[in-house]
Amino acid sequence: MATKSEEQVLRSRLIVEDRPLKRCLRQLSAICARHSHLSPEETRLACERVLQEVRWFRHTVQVATQSQRRCDLEIRAYSEQYAELERGIAESHIEIERLGDSLEESRNHKRHKVAYDEIAADANKRPTRDRLMKDFDDINAELGQLEMEKTSYEAVVGTLRAQYLVVAAELAKLGETSKNALSMQDLGIYLGDSAADADADAMDDVDCEKTAADLAADPIMGISPATPRHPRAGHDGFDAPSDNAMRDDSAAVREDGEDGGSETGYNADLSGAQQQQDTAIGTDSEEEGEYCGEDEEGELLI
Repeated sequence: MATKSEEQVLRSRLIVEDRPLKRCLRQLSAICARHSHLSPEETRLACERVLQEVRWFRHTVQVATQSQRRCDLEIRAYSEQYAELERGIAESHIEIERLGDSLEESRNHKRHKVAYDEIAADANKRPTRDRLMKDFDDINAELGQLEMEKTSYEAVVGTLRAQYLVVAAELAKLGETSKNALSMQDLGIYLGDSAADADADAMDDVDCEKTAADLAADPIMGISPATPRHPRAGHDGFDAPSDNAMRDDSAAVREDGEDGGSETGYNADLSGAQQQQDTAIGTDSEEEGEYCGEDEEGELLI
């Protein structure tokens, strides 16, 4: 409706009505044709009608002229508006390009901000520089303390190693002494058993019982005369070249016993030798702190 009304207005402005002019011309032609037959009054009335049509036509022409003038002004205004719109369009294109650049810059800034926020969040999760430096200082202090402890431990280990070597050497000496003590003890037991058997054949029953009781009560022997045993029976590890020396010592003791000519001299010599061995073993035991005596089978208690 609005478009149709505008078209009608434009048409009414541009089109000049020719009907008043046609009516005026028809009336003027009729008056001219009937002039001789008309009265003055009729002629006057006809002329007024023609003048009225002419006035109306003049008004129409004036309206058309004004419309034409108004159309020219509107065309000029529309041209100016068109130029203004063209300039606005150009400026809008420039603004669009500028806004596009600004949008791209904003997007880049947003991406950078997002990346910065991610990096900042990751950095906030990590300990601060002061905390790291404090941890480094604590670790360095612990390392220094550990180095000091290591140095002290090395000194202690060196001291203990020297002590261990001394103890090992003393234990080796004690082992040799124990071997010699066991050899002498086994030799004494063997000789004692042989002498008891020889004396038992020569003595009467009373003397045999007394001798057996004395041998059973002897703590140096450590065994009963009724169960004679060889020195190697309980000491397999001592079957060494020292056995020859033991046999020689046994023969020497037998010769000494025969030269003494009595059981009392033999027992006195045997007791003296055993006491010397016990004294030597006790001295070594006190020095080393390792020898604790013998068990019932004659083994050393270390």
